[in-house]
Amino acid sequence: MANAVKSSDDVSPSSVDPDAVLDAASDAFVNDGFDAVSFRHIASRLDVHESEVSQHFDSVEALMVRMLNREYTGMFRAIVDDIERDPLGGRLSRIYRYVLSAVYERPLARSLYLMDRDGLHRIMRATHGFAYIPQLSIRADFIDRMKLAGAVRHETDSEAVSAVISAVSAGTALLDGTGTLETVMDGLAQLLEGSVDSDDPDTSRGKAEFFAYAASLAEDGSGRPGHPGHATS
Repeated sequence: MANAVKSSDDVSPSSVDPDAVLDAASDAFVNDGFDAVSFRHIASRLDVHESEVSQHFDSVEALMVRMLNREYTGMFRAIVDDIERDPLGGRLSRIYRYVLSAVYERPLARSLYLMDRDGLHRIMRATHGFAYIPQLSIRADFIDRMKLAGAVRHETDSEAVSAVISAVSAGTALLDGTGTLETVMDGLAQLLEGSVDSDDPDTSRGKAEFFAYAASLAEDGSGRPGHPGHATS
């Protein structure tokens, strides 16, 4: 059971670390759901006074923005690192596999994408200011750009591939906790490799296209769920 929130007489002169607040907020979201993320609940988890939490953030919504931006930044860095170190990282199959891994291997991301989609949407309706948000789907316009970069076969129907990936990705959520998720993700990547990826061994242009595309989403805001140009998963 969480400790009771300290009274104002117990407030320490030293402030709790903001990252500790974000860690506690993330843990609350994963284990207790969206409604559990409050200054009082977080303070109870940290065994500090509520004011030590609220002094870092103007509101719970502001805390949520920081929490999600930190998570998405960590996901994007993981995706970039995986793609950069992989000689074939610029292929669509590899990009898709690394995006899936970035989501499913992080408890908060997994909760946001699979367990509490309503919580994610409620946060997004109340806030703004998010940068690149990795998605489980792959948009048709990105596939078109990958074709121009020589990373995807020219005869590929971008709209059809995007639609299939979106449908299959949504289905993978049902496998969470069954022990077969890793095998399914590998299988999806293999299907893309055999039917969509080009045979060009130089995937540097595909890597550059992904990095440029992700940057463009961050700049124009179309990486945010609900944007007219965004295909949610």
